[in-house]
Amino acid sequence: MHVFVIPSWYPTKENPIRGVFFKEQSHALQKEGVEVTVLHSDLFSIKKIRNKSLHKGTNKIIYNDEDGLPTYRYDSFNFLPRIPYFQLIKHSKQIRKAYDEAVKKHGKPDVIHAHSCIWGGIVASKIAEKENIPLVITEHSTAFSRGLIRKYQKPMIKSALNKAKEIIAVGPGLKKELSHYIDENKIKIIPNIVNTELFKPNTTPNKEKEYFTFFSVGLLTHKKGMDLLIIAFANAFDEKENVRLRIGGDGEELNNLKNLAKQLKVDHKISFLGRLDRNQVVDEMQNCDVFALASRHETFGVVYIEALACGKPILATKSGGPDFIVNEENGLLSNVGDINELEGHFKRMYSNYPYYSSDKIRENCINNYSGHVVAKNILAIYSSIGKVN
Repeated sequence: MHVFVIPSWYPTKENPIRGVFFKEQSHALQKEGVEVTVLHSDLFSIKKIRNKSLHKGTNKIIYNDEDGLPTYRYDSFNFLPRIPYFQLIKHSKQIRKAYDEAVKKHGKPDVIHAHSCIWGGIVASKIAEKENIPLVITEHSTAFSRGLIRKYQKPMIKSALNKAKEIIAVGPGLKKELSHYIDENKIKIIPNIVNTELFKPNTTPNKEKEYFTFFSVGLLTHKKGMDLLIIAFANAFDEKENVRLRIGGDGEELNNLKNLAKQLKVDHKISFLGRLDRNQVVDEMQNCDVFALASRHETFGVVYIEALACGKPILATKSGGPDFIVNEENGLLSNVGDINELEGHFKRMYSNYPYYSSDKIRENCINNYSGHVVAKNILAIYSSIGKVN
């Protein structure tokens, strides 16, 4: 079985965590015997045009074996960011050229698997239709729940989904959103995967810890709800000096969040760690007591299952994805924006922490989100719509 994977975003040298779950899923499929080739198109902001390092790989196809994955990249600059169809035209041309080059070297695929409609899924649907290749689209984007899909994009999304042989949503909330574009019965739910070989419990004996530590990580934007997390944390532990909150990530809200921590007089209890690489996230996950993220919107939330793979209980919100990740054995769910409830869950988690079993949390995570389990489910879909070599 040969599959061309077309992700709408993908890891880069500048941002190796961006879309890393697409790459990890491709590796998991390889382990199940699937031949995977990745095609990716990127458009850089014209604000980065002075970055000479970006020019080296633009306006041409770059082929590399990236960690065992044959990968074709075609990057360029987005000179007309306000023209509605410009991005589609550019991505279509770039992916088409990458596709033709990949076919020359690897042959025609049995299946095309696109991740997210904008723009990978829409572009892939045109290629799949023209080449008569079965198409799978997995949707991940929070743009649906956040009302960010533009009017001109809606008919294109509907068309792409109707051309797909199989449609996957990574969570029930996203499945409901997609039902506005296509019959809900045609949508399957298959979650993202977690790299359980990388994210695992700390095997070195822990010294007696000075602080009980909550850890959070994500883009510091409004949708991630870090402001809600800080307020609830401050309210819950204003009289406790043995509790800490560590926040990883960077973004537009960083200064506002730092000021908020100062205003609430908990800046000495909260550490802003900046952007973390993959290994640093693992270290923080392993060394914290609880992972907490109060997102306003989540189609899934890979960071939650990364924490679970490390055996950590989680605090999350009913923001879409976490609704079917969290259960009574691995964490607590708050209503989105309910600071009082989140405050109560902070206190409850602190008090009841010894009752959570790290081994059970990890075991449940592996049974539901490991690469082997998820890849098997995806492979079953491939086999039902494409020929098996």
